[in-house]
Amino acid sequence: MASHDASDPRPGVIIAGGGVAGSLAARRLAESGSPVTVLDPAPPFPPDPERRGALYMKPAVDYNPETRFAHQAFLVASKFYTHLQTQHPEIDFWSPTGTLSLAWNQREQQRQQKLLARNQWDPDFLEPVDSDRASLLSGLELEVPGLWFPGGGHIRVDALRQAALGHPMIRTITATADGNRIQASADSWQVALPEGETLQASTLIVATGAQTTEWVPDLPLGRIRGQLTTLPTLLSTPRVALAGAGYALPPFGGRLCVGATFDRDSGLETPDPLSDQANLENLGHWLPTLANQLEGNRGSGHWVGFRSTTPDHMPVAGQLNGRFVLAGLGGKGLMYAPLLAAHLAALVSGTPSSLPADTAQRVSPQRFARS
Repeated sequence: MASHDASDPRPGVIIAGGGVAGSLAARRLAESGSPVTVLDPAPPFPPDPERRGALYMKPAVDYNPETRFAHQAFLVASKFYTHLQTQHPEIDFWSPTGTLSLAWNQREQQRQQKLLARNQWDPDFLEPVDSDRASLLSGLELEVPGLWFPGGGHIRVDALRQAALGHPMIRTITATADGNRIQASADSWQVALPEGETLQASTLIVATGAQTTEWVPDLPLGRIRGQLTTLPTLLSTPRVALAGAGYALPPFGGRLCVGATFDRDSGLETPDPLSDQANLENLGHWLPTLANQLEGNRGSGHWVGFRSTTPDHMPVAGQLNGRFVLAGLGGKGLMYAPLLAAHLAALVSGTPSSLPADTAQRVSPQRFARS
């Protein structure tokens, strides 16, 4: 892992958390010239092939502020992942296959029809397709129409983290720290690590996902369990990322991926066979063509994680009580993180952000500040 010179006199940044949000924030800051130290209890080496995700969005029928934000985030994410992949061709993390959002039942068909009737979308971003076109794109026999997002795709998440952290201005430390080990002075932050080292920097960013409240207890964040299921490749597998009442991703390393569960009341950190069963049963509701082929398929793999959520379903990106926070991305982290990481880097450096002012207010942690 490349690391910056510890004697560099420029003030640095400490990022607690090396997940998607933390690693992309580190990359954005490093590319702007800031030395960054990332604290990560589980560095992505080697990448876990079971941990995967899709770049997709579900626009609202009306082009409201939340959809405008998601639209911008999707475009930024697609461009960012393509650029980062060209910078790290040795790390295969991004498959720009496009994403097909299926109108898998009558209600979703009606919703998509209203969406198209009330808005004019750039076909380079979103294109309606009939069942024949959907079948051709996906490589599966489909009987429903859908929305085609050419800029979508699927991602090997830990490989993405590895690529993002692979910058000479980023130092990654395998360490577990918590909010009880930080101290603030007039111009710096000190973070004491359990191993005995104390880090110091002018800026602290908390991007610890579902553990964020340990660092920033004022935020009303939730914690929702999700489990992915991977299975051996079939003769007929999707060629693009498919979304419906879940998602199904093309094979990587001989295994396709379906998911994910949404367990509000579970703290189980290990894979659960019942969650695999739930993923396959859910797939049967929205993508029976693939589910029928998977019936009886053995040798499933898994990945378990916890989403960080907010009461208003908008993420958190901004400054609160002197520290910067990037959290609450829910199940949309792969879409939101590149844009919000750039926004946070702009706030840290004092440069203009590409995020519109009203959107910046909507995602600011100040909206939850106690009066």
